[in-house]
Amino acid sequence: MPNELIDNNASILEGATIEPLEREQRLYERVVEKVLGLISSGTWKPGDRLPPERELSIAFGVSRTVVREAVKALEARGVLESATGSGVSVRMADFSMVSRSLQTYMQLSGKVDFEIRLNEVRRGLEVEIVALAAERATPEQRAELRRICQQMQTRGSTAQKMAELDFRLHVTLAEATQNELFKVLLAPLIDQLHEQITLTWEGYGPRPVKRVLDQHEAIVAAVESGDAEAARQAMIKHLAYSREVLETLSQPQKDSK
Repeated sequence: MPNELIDNNASILEGATIEPLEREQRLYERVVEKVLGLISSGTWKPGDRLPPERELSIAFGVSRTVVREAVKALEARGVLESATGSGVSVRMADFSMVSRSLQTYMQLSGKVDFEIRLNEVRRGLEVEIVALAAERATPEQRAELRRICQQMQTRGSTAQKMAELDFRLHVTLAEATQNELFKVLLAPLIDQLHEQITLTWEGYGPRPVKRVLDQHEAIVAAVESGDAEAARQAMIKHLAYSREVLETLSQPQKDSK
């Protein structure tokens, strides 16, 4: 009889979809969530000073030690900041902290085919960036894009010089979106973006440079005319060619392995 019960229980478990129960959050993590909720709802605003530790412990129904741990965790995230004599306050949004975290990840990831992966990310970001730039660029930004294009037409420029101008063009397009969040997303990519653009210019080699200049001309012309769809298509074409060059450059390295 006992064996039959065991077998029956086993069959019941085998046919059921049961997931392990999540461990209950530690108290300080629950306090962190509550504080984030108060900030996101606008109850606590950037610059607001938090109540004293004792009052917070009473309000949340936890010990002062738990409150202290929650505050430290939120300070580490850049949500709160403390100053001697001023207590703890809600911090203004710090985009640089997010950027540094992403940049550190990319530096340590060591992924294979990183350049191709970066090109894919660029397509996801820059195709929409250039479309928004076409809709929102100021007259000054359009003029700057035109100046960069004209400078790239100068004969005798080195690959390094062309890469610098190319880099400036892409950064100016991001600024022309008038959306600071694109800066947050692009900031950790800046060094890698600069290196990739330099790499592609050095890799153009026997390829006709005019082809690249024509691609840039198409991008800038679309932005100047405010044609978002034409800008998208021009950027897609440009990044596709960049990927083609990168794949060619990476092939000798793969063959040597």
